[in-house]
Amino acid sequence: MMALARGCPKLQRLYLQENKMVTDQSVRAVAEHCPELQFVGFMGCPVTSQGVIHLTALQNLSVLDLRHISELNNETVMDVVRKCRKLSSLNLCLNWSINDRCVEIIAKEGRSLKELYLVSCKITDHALIAIGQYSSTIETVDAGWCKDITDQGATQIAQSSKSLRYLGLMRCDKVNEETVERLVVQYPHIVFSTVMQDCKRTLERAYQMGWSPNTSNSS
Repeated sequence: MMALARGCPKLQRLYLQENKMVTDQSVRAVAEHCPELQFVGFMGCPVTSQGVIHLTALQNLSVLDLRHISELNNETVMDVVRKCRKLSSLNLCLNWSINDRCVEIIAKEGRSLKELYLVSCKITDHALIAIGQYSSTIETVDAGWCKDITDQGATQIAQSSKSLRYLGLMRCDKVNEETVERLVVQYPHIVFSTVMQDCKRTLERAYQMGWSPNTSNSS
C-alpha cells in the first residue's frame, strides 16, 4: 500500500474490502500521496479512527465506504464530513458507535451529501428527525436494523425532508407496517423499504412483465 500510494499520485478510486493487511498506515499513505482520490472504501479492513482522520486531507473525496471497520468514533466522522466538502455518499453501516449526535452534525455539515447509509448503527428517531430538519440534499437514507427507530422517526423525516427519495427501514421492528402503508400513500415520491414493501414491488414488477401464478404453476 505504501508503494502503491507513492507510485500512483493521480489515483482516483481505491476500494479495499475485507483486507486484513490494510492498516491505519495504509490509510495515511494514500491520504498523503494520492490527493486526487474521489472514491475510497475500506469495508471490513482493520483500520481505525487514527487512520480515517487523515482522509480529511482529500478535498475531492466524493464517496466514502467505512462499513464495519475495526474502530470508528463519532468525532472522526464529523471531522471528515466538515472538511470533505464534496462528499456525496457516506456509508457507516455496521459501526455500532455511530450515534444521533453524529448524524445530526452530518445532516448540518454535509452540504453535498446525497446518500447516507446507517444500517445497524446506534441511532434512534432523533437521527432521522435531524436529517429531515437540517439536510436539504440527502436523498437516500438507509436505517435498516436500527432497533430504536419507531413510527415517529419514519413519519417525521418523511414529513419534513424536501429531498428524501428513499428510506430503508428493513427490520426496524418498532416501525409498524400500517404506518409504512400510510406513508407510501402520503409520500409517493419516497420509496420505503421494508420486507413487505419490497415484496410488493417485486410482485408488481413481475405482473408488469407478464407473470401470473397460473402460468408459473403450469410451467
